[in-house]
Amino acid sequence: MLDRNLDRSIDKVSYQTRAAVLQERLYNAERARIEARLPVLLVFEGWAGTTIVPTISTLTRRLDPRAVRVHSIAPPTAAEHGFPWLQRFWLRTPAAGDLALFERSWYRELVTARLRGDLSAAAWAARCDEVAVFERQLADDGTMIMKFWLQIGHDEQRQRMRRLRRDPLTAWQVTAADRWQLRHHRRVAAVAEDLLTRSSLPHAPWIVIPATSPRYARISVLEMVVEELERRLGRRPAYELPDGEDCYDDIGVSHRATEVPVMPAQPHPALLPALALAAAPPVLARADLSQQLSTHTYTRKLSRLQARLHLLGLEVVRRQRPVVLVFEGWDAAGKGGAIQRLVEILDPRAYIVHAIAAPAGEDRQHHYLYRFWRRLAPRGTMTIFDRSWYGRVLVERVEGFARPDAWQRAYAEINEFERQLVDDGALICKFWMHISPEEQLRRFERRQGIRHKAWKLTDEDWRNRAKWSEYEQAADAMIARTSTAIAPWTIVESEDKLFGRINVLRTLVRRLESELGRVQLKG
Repeated sequence: MLDRNLDRSIDKVSYQTRAAVLQERLYNAERARIEARLPVLLVFEGWAGTTIVPTISTLTRRLDPRAVRVHSIAPPTAAEHGFPWLQRFWLRTPAAGDLALFERSWYRELVTARLRGDLSAAAWAARCDEVAVFERQLADDGTMIMKFWLQIGHDEQRQRMRRLRRDPLTAWQVTAADRWQLRHHRRVAAVAEDLLTRSSLPHAPWIVIPATSPRYARISVLEMVVEELERRLGRRPAYELPDGEDCYDDIGVSHRATEVPVMPAQPHPALLPALALAAAPPVLARADLSQQLSTHTYTRKLSRLQARLHLLGLEVVRRQRPVVLVFEGWDAAGKGGAIQRLVEILDPRAYIVHAIAAPAGEDRQHHYLYRFWRRLAPRGTMTIFDRSWYGRVLVERVEGFARPDAWQRAYAEINEFERQLVDDGALICKFWMHISPEEQLRRFERRQGIRHKAWKLTDEDWRNRAKWSEYEQAADAMIARTSTAIAPWTIVESEDKLFGRINVLRTLVRRLESELGRVQLKG
């Protein structure tokens, strides 16, 4: 796949003529891309010495730099190692209307880890699956993705590195990693072939570009990006070649670049149990809201559970385990009170609480999961979400903020997101704080009469209450489709606030002890 038909070229005059026309078309399409809020993601990988940077420069030369981001990917820093490996790439995804170009990418990290022996065959396959999920989620959200592999032969690579090393002005460009790649060409080629086969998918196929001739590589990439962008925008070329200069037939870009055969998209096996739950009967209506605790019993249980949680929190830090807690539920159901009893015993440096409202600013310009990826805390920390990514299948579904196809596919996307967190070592606890509509009304009315609580009650709370049955239906579907073995839901009966708080603490302590071992209390 990688070593065929590499000796292709284009003469200088034809290159300059064609490049000028294509850059003009790309420039003219830019405003339409921005107005259409089309995010574009271009990935450039390939052998060391294939002049990826000049190819990127050819693309960006006439574009508005305010809507272009070029990411040169280096090995992860010590701080980045504290998060799931794909997080740093999520944070670099293009905003609506932006163009993001990756000079190396997540694929560089994958190949490097495989060649170093850090990934077993099973771990390698799992990482490739995670990449496929990442790219599919972006593509489903409307991102245009193109992936280019710039290919040269072994002898050509050796000659280019020799020329670079001979010149004192360019010798620094040849790194130790480049020299290692040259010495182990066959081994690297085998991993690259496997990678391209595994990760060439319908939503993001690989395109192998013969790069023996730098001019040919640049014009090929430019041609394909322009044509795909115009296709997405429904635009026809604004400029054509002068009469008698039909260089397209001579260059033959569309025919000569090699598109890697795509693999069919398959659901991950871990999602199948959750998808099978789609037809499960409603669960909220079966909750027993009559359960209560006396103040004395509550106080005794609270102190005992908080003491155990304190020790478990120290163990989370010591073992550097990430913990993610999600609180969803009815307005006034007691999410804030439960979170307060949970964190008041913890080291304040070891947790962070995010109160999630409607997306604003930068968050609105990206995939809906972007703002949660960037709010994850590093290992050894509890990240607590008061509202969460489940807003996509709750408020956005009920209020019509998300299209039906968007919230319907979100169940699988959420399961994939949580699976990636668990694969990175996270423990996930999800709580639905449940009360009756009658109890909610009582709490609303009490809030109105208490000055320091009245601010919590908004017009939106009353509007949401008027759609109780719709929200209940959405919550039932959410719980059925996203309560998985690795991230189950706990329905917390909170008609009695004291009972609900103890239920949250008891569930969290048991989950932590099942992962970290039981703590011993003195006295």
